[in-house]
Amino acid sequence: MKLVHVLGHNPNWNTEIYFDQKVGDEFLISAFNFGNRYMENKRVAAVIDQSMIDLQFYGQKRSGQLTSGHLSEFTFHTANIPIDCASTNIEINKCIIEAIEYQVSSGFKKIIIPQYYEDTFTADIISSIKYVNSYLKKNKENDREYFMTLPLAYDIIRSSDDIELLLTELTDMDICFDGYFIACENKPEQGRKITKDVRLISNLSKVLRVLKNQGFQTFYAYANWDALFYLAQTDIDIITIGTYENLRNFSIKRFTEDISGGASDGYYFSEQLLNMIRAKDLDSIRVNGMLDLIKNHQNIFSDAILEENYIWNTHKPDVHKNYLLSISRLLKDSAKIISIHERTLHTLLLIEKAVRIYNQLGNNYLVLQSESQNYHLDTWKMHLLKTINMKPREFIDLYGDNY
Repeated sequence: MKLVHVLGHNPNWNTEIYFDQKVGDEFLISAFNFGNRYMENKRVAAVIDQSMIDLQFYGQKRSGQLTSGHLSEFTFHTANIPIDCASTNIEINKCIIEAIEYQVSSGFKKIIIPQYYEDTFTADIISSIKYVNSYLKKNKENDREYFMTLPLAYDIIRSSDDIELLLTELTDMDICFDGYFIACENKPEQGRKITKDVRLISNLSKVLRVLKNQGFQTFYAYANWDALFYLAQTDIDIITIGTYENLRNFSIKRFTEDISGGASDGYYFSEQLLNMIRAKDLDSIRVNGMLDLIKNHQNIFSDAILEENYIWNTHKPDVHKNYLLSISRLLKDSAKIISIHERTLHTLLLIEKAVRIYNQLGNNYLVLQSESQNYHLDTWKMHLLKTINMKPREFIDLYGDNY
């Protein structure tokens, strides 16, 4: 498994932790942030040989109407389809082929084939994929890997029928892609960072598992720390790690609407709780003498930001580097376990430990609220136990002394 930094706002944080702490393996350039001038950024230029680019066709021509973002700088981008021209598959497919040729001529070794977002009509997605596959059968270069983008809209990923249809087409014997670049729209519930929607996580788990079992490389893009849950169930070849929320949580609105991230003091990612903790909650944990329960160990960024007089700000590098170092450690440790059964058990033990720490906090009248609370762990636990055909009581009886 490789970890790929998403380079967007403040790419220096990613490159610094890559060189200084050896976090991550490669880089993914966000076209939205850099446009066609990514080589003018010295941080990006320094790692270009280890990089690939997501040209982000997701919003089609609507992306060209945004006041933020730089997608229109690519002449072939769907953002430049004339307003009076219908975004037909003919126009879009032409843009996709030009995007492939652009990446090849630019020297990228991993080609991310862009695809547009479609929230209901899987037939249009399948038609476009077949067209691109036909082109690649004649033009694929052997020294490059080609990943077809699969932007799974919220309504599609929650539909078992749509997913079954897509998987049938994506695994056809005629397909010549090396793998799939999977961007899934999670739409976390209000006051949450990741979703606990059972239908969504079950279907996304199936997509990752089936594609891998059919011999395709899987690239989980714009992943949050939910990647730990999916990695427990199947080998994933490439997982992205990102700093700001929009670099680790795919949303079509980023490519169709001018939206603001909103004000925030920031969040502390805790390996012990497998969750983000609001900065404002840390004072209560500290005052009650329970900071050691949630702190990350052997993490210089965690040590810095948990100092009593640390001035919190969501734009401070330590806050994001703490997350990058922590999530990379969790994912790498999990990926080292070859047996999927044993890896699932390993993840279940992490989850159970986190649940017990939450209970310990609660028993001391420290009930965390909103994003900080335990809203996802039981859902993860029940799903993973089901995958290995184990009942909760059986798991506790066998492994209850391992925390």
